[in-house]
Amino acid sequence: MARVLRLPDHGRLLVCTDLQGCLRDFHRVVELFDESDAETRGDTHLLFTGDLIHGPHLDERDWPDFLGEYYRDASDEVIDELVVLSLRHPGRIHALVGNHEHGHIGGPHTAKFAADEVELLERRMGPAAAARMRDVLRSFALVAVAPCGAVFTHGAPAATVRSIADIEAAPLEGFELGSALDILDAPIIGPILWARSAQPDVAARFVRALGGTFCIYGHDVIPEGFEQIGDEQMVVSTSFGVADARKVYVELDLSRRYRSVRELRVCHEIRPLYPDSADAGLRR
Repeated sequence: MARVLRLPDHGRLLVCTDLQGCLRDFHRVVELFDESDAETRGDTHLLFTGDLIHGPHLDERDWPDFLGEYYRDASDEVIDELVVLSLRHPGRIHALVGNHEHGHIGGPHTAKFAADEVELLERRMGPAAAARMRDVLRSFALVAVAPCGAVFTHGAPAATVRSIADIEAAPLEGFELGSALDILDAPIIGPILWARSAQPDVAARFVRALGGTFCIYGHDVIPEGFEQIGDEQMVVSTSFGVADARKVYVELDLSRRYRSVRELRVCHEIRPLYPDSADAGLRR
């Protein structure tokens, strides 16, 4: 699979980040996609920016407030339903590799909610289903770019690249025995999958090298739902770790050319996932 996903110059794009096994929020995203697809007469694309999998395994009474809304991990169901959705809409449902997906296809095993989340999920699924999931994850791109100026990554745009060719050549395999600290030193792959922040000048060079004007990513939890950093960066929290009232997704017009993230407006391009529960700032 190509490391870089190239999106079209027409239609609408919905962008969502870090579900981490939350099936309820996945269903809500699909509902929004279906509504948009009807409006655009089949010209809507949907992009998940990684970490679709690996959620908590806690009883509700043990759930801490900082994890946001309560849910039980349903990573296997999320992947299965993503496959079905992709078959229903060929070429218009996309996902990027996150650091949690990477653990199943050549990266270090994550330990956010278990000592080894990769081993836990694959054991729960069984060998055949786990093998099918790995095939699905290997089809995910590492970065997405769009003629509208948007670049999409899982982590912050902190990698040093000269062009798209550098990303296309980046290896995903061979990091299984390392740790998150080790992989952060790996050129390109480490920052794209694990960096939580990027200096403005570094981010600007990254997006320019890919022909863009700004980057949208997830990976970090933003309790307010999103954060714009300078003109080139926006962190978005669609699901994990955020209350329903602050969860957001992004909707872009792929036929436009956006000059910076400052052109993305609340309730226009930056939209509440659950409008009925959204705080006043996201309902205006």
